[in-house]
Amino acid sequence: MSFRNNSNRYQRPWRGRGFSRGFRGSRRPYMHNSGNNRSYDRTSVKALTEKDISVTEYLSQHEGFNGIIKSRFSDFQVSEINQNGEIAKLTDLAPPKAPEDEEPMDDEDLLLNKYNLEILPMETWDRINKMTLCSGTSLEDIVEIDVTGKSKEERTTIHDAVKKAFGDSIVGKTVTRDEKKYCTFEKYRKGARIDNRIKWVWPEEYLHFILYKENCDTMEAASRIIKRLRMNASIKTAVIGYAGTKDRRAKTSQWFSLRKVDPRKLISACTSLPDISVGNFTFSATHLKLGMLKGNRFRICLRNVTASDKTIDNCCSLLRDNGFINYYGLQRFGSRISVPTSQIGLYLLKSNFEEAIKCILEPRPGPLYDALIEFRNRGPYAAKAMLPHRADHCSAEMRLLTALASQSRDLAQALDKVPRNTRLLYLHSYQSLIWNKVVSMRLRSLSHAPAVGDLVPVDDIEEETVELEENLIEDDSEVKPPEINTPKSIPQVKTLTQEDIDSGKYTIFDIVLPLPGHSVVYPPNMKEHYQELLTKDGLSLDLKHKNKSYSLCGGYRHIAVKPDKMSWRTVQYTEPHTDLILSDLDLINGVTSTGEVEGGKYKALLLDITLPTSCYATMALRELMRVDTSTETQAKQNDYYKEDGDVKNEANATDANVTDTSDANANISDANIVDNAAEKRKGEDTDSPDTKKAKVC
Repeated sequence: MSFRNNSNRYQRPWRGRGFSRGFRGSRRPYMHNSGNNRSYDRTSVKALTEKDISVTEYLSQHEGFNGIIKSRFSDFQVSEINQNGEIAKLTDLAPPKAPEDEEPMDDEDLLLNKYNLEILPMETWDRINKMTLCSGTSLEDIVEIDVTGKSKEERTTIHDAVKKAFGDSIVGKTVTRDEKKYCTFEKYRKGARIDNRIKWVWPEEYLHFILYKENCDTMEAASRIIKRLRMNASIKTAVIGYAGTKDRRAKTSQWFSLRKVDPRKLISACTSLPDISVGNFTFSATHLKLGMLKGNRFRICLRNVTASDKTIDNCCSLLRDNGFINYYGLQRFGSRISVPTSQIGLYLLKSNFEEAIKCILEPRPGPLYDALIEFRNRGPYAAKAMLPHRADHCSAEMRLLTALASQSRDLAQALDKVPRNTRLLYLHSYQSLIWNKVVSMRLRSLSHAPAVGDLVPVDDIEEETVELEENLIEDDSEVKPPEINTPKSIPQVKTLTQEDIDSGKYTIFDIVLPLPGHSVVYPPNMKEHYQELLTKDGLSLDLKHKNKSYSLCGGYRHIAVKPDKMSWRTVQYTEPHTDLILSDLDLINGVTSTGEVEGGKYKALLLDITLPTSCYATMALRELMRVDTSTETQAKQNDYYKEDGDVKNEANATDANVTDTSDANANISDANIVDNAAEKRKGEDTDSPDTKKAKVC
């Protein structure tokens, strides 16, 4: 039964009950699953493997060894490295020192020290000052400034300057009258609204701070902070910034920025947020945006390593010296082979919106399971009535269901309600799959050395960029939104000739391959492979779409990278669920020891590795160990201690690695980080958010 042709069946709501009139009684369900309306089998979920995303090649030849990746989320700790090379480390939870109250000034000092003549003329300052000294309620006691044509930022600057000069004795606001805008100021009177926006003497416009989180992804953390601060969260001007997204199943530290938010208020808001801590406050004139970082430092614990120290040292040395293939990792594509996010991206590129919606809303375990089953069987009205009050990880699905219930005849318009970031991620996931396939072909056919026809960058590579998610930004109708899906720049590349190869100037680490799009150059030696793959999927090389939001510019990505820094050591432990790496918060709380035990029953490998932006640490681990890094494969090993009869702490193993049963729209973390296995979070079954960042910066 066609999705579109049955849209009229849920156009008339059954008032008072939240269901479509067409779904009452025993009417035939509006959607079906391959012709059957069987109930969803929660046990039939199959996870993606590396082979499914064409991750097949290696750079080094060695025997490898076995170990468990992310047995616990504390085994994976990520610290951001900013553009100055500083590593994000949470060390101070206290707010910066509050500005001290200043001594009263006479009129002359006030004129010299308080009035900013670059913002307002002295005549206006004099009018405001006289208003504060007189009493009465006439219009003469209100100062109006015509700001028609000025931007919101310019109006805010005026309000801030007046607020700084006169404090709470003046109440300011912006009004519109006769199609003109005015900044108005009046003397505060009892019962009047006080402008509480500025409670801080701001040395710079933006508050920067380090956000430390556990078992929570970056976008979820940002969304929760905004909700706790009760900030406007509609569209256009970003109010919260960060340089990159970090993994959910990990302990991570990264920089955030907020515009003129009192740090004391931020600390208070985050106090009630579990697994989130903020600190190391500074002020800056710059707002953080995606890509404003140099790399990431990973501290990783691989448990139950059975190889000898000699074998481990050899494998680690080869990774350090030879690097690894810069594949896009599994977290880029979701968690299930049935509906990988790349497939949704392909449907969008082909304008097959009906199939894209079916895939996005395919039933899966999680807080929306009942609503998604209801959608499949009875339609969007019935599903909307089953939506939970809150499901932070499922905003895309909730928005889409709500949109379908109100405007289901226009599927493209309903999809527009999905956050732009998420829609781009579906598209970028498809690009990433093509890139993985081509790089595997390139390494198999042309060896691991530069070849004639390869591309090398002339400029620094700046890979894909993604706008901030719509629900994290505030509205200002005067500010134009950024161009959709447009990278910062497309770097220039050159094609290698035989003369270049003979010069020995270039290595495998210089070669780049394009992500398909309309603004890239395809390498002559691989262009046919791109053409073949895209044609098979019914697409052209330029990936242009009649809907500009689905057109892709493309970008370039190095096919191999080396760690910037790398060190390692092996330790022994006995307790399977003890922490073997201290986090930033552990050190703040005075924790000084881990579960490391000399001569312990099990061996673990502790890695400290620094990678450039856009690199997946799981792909480095794959090269190191030569094992499949998929969640399903790793989870099967996590009961190693039970085989030895060591089950005394089994009841406490609440965060042990589990098979990922979230849907294919589960977390796809930023390429700056690694495997993002969805899990039951502290006993609560949750569903990961839709893919979070496809473009690496």
